Amino acid sequence: MPDRRKFSIFISSTYEDLKNERQEIIGVALENGFIPVGMEQFHAAPASQWEVITKMIDECDFYLLIIGGRYGSIDEASNVSYTEKEYDYAKSKEIPVIVLIKRPESITADKQDSGDSKYEKQKRLESFKNKVMNDKQQVDFFGSVDDLKYAASATLRNAVGYAGTKAGWVRYRDVVDIINEEAEERNKANSGLSEQQQRVLENMKAILTEFGNRLTDVEKYQSTREKMPVATKEDIENLFRVEDNTLIIGSDNPVLSTVGRDDVGDIPVDTAFLLVYAADGDGRILKIRTLSTPVQITTSGKQFMADNSQRESAKWQEALDRLIEWGWVKPVGYKGEIYELTGTGYKKAEWLKEGLEIDTTKEPLEELGKFDD
Repeated sequence: MPDRRKFSIFISSTYEDLKNERQEIIGVALENGFIPVGMEQFHAAPASQWEVITKMIDECDFYLLIIGGRYGSIDEASNVSYTEKEYDYAKSKEIPVIVLIKRPESITADKQDSGDSKYEKQKRLESFKNKVMNDKQQVDFFGSVDDLKYAASATLRNAVGYAGTKAGWVRYRDVVDIINEEAEERNKANSGLSEQQQRVLENMKAILTEFGNRLTDVEKYQSTREKMPVATKEDIENLFRVEDNTLIIGSDNPVLSTVGRDDVGDIPVDTAFLLVYAADGDGRILKIRTLSTPVQITTSGKQFMADNSQRESAKWQEALDRLIEWGWVKPVGYKGEIYELTGTGYKKAEWLKEGLEIDTTKEPLEELGKFDD
């Protein structure tokens, strides 16, 4: 049975200098099946700030640390920054740790500590980095926000492989098969629901409703992003029902699969190149949106756009749209930013690479020059 768990991940960093990075990490986490948790989701509470933080870390399956150009606010009790204190706490609890560090050349002066203590904080930041890099955990580096999204997506996919067997959450629709099997065995022994079975069913509904509320809380603080679909009370009532003394669990709606088209007529060169380079890379195409530049289409870190104009952006977006229409790639997640090749897509990529004699060891822009005439 495939692993359908979703994992909660605590996002730790200094705040003011990494606002954009934190927002993008939240989106990447959601698209890769993670439930992000950070200071943005904390409500006012009678407990101290540190008590709230440790409680949230305890409930998470992973801890993600982003280090930028600031050491951050220092906790007077421990004389270390809150970020370093959170990291030490996660390590003490043996929670799997992921680290993303911003390259020094990408950090501008306004994103560094300032004031009378800036030099002392810079020394402590370097010491913190060295400690983190010498610990036994995965560390990746990034420059721009786009680099961060690409690195984080691959890192989170790999992280699932070393999650503990007791970690993660499962959506109610993903446990339907298991519940149905158990219900069928019970119905064989007893055609009617016992009082004890009824209590178990009601408890299960309450648990799943609470989990749906948790997802709603996460989404509420991501105002710039589309909302994730969550379970409602009506959904759960429709999923769990009793008819003629028989427990019925499930939905009548079929799940549609993606089957690629074989004959699509003429294939434009840009569409062929995008498919071939994706197939020879990690099999994924990223559609990256930022506020300051046109949409970027990339795969395996390769650059296809000749310049940063809206015209070039529209050209490569159309190339991706054709692959989606033909069923040669399919979206991953619900945001429309990550796409994977289908089986038909891989077959067509091999055919196009051979027919067009595309050398993927070269950069796309260099190879495309052969077709300019």
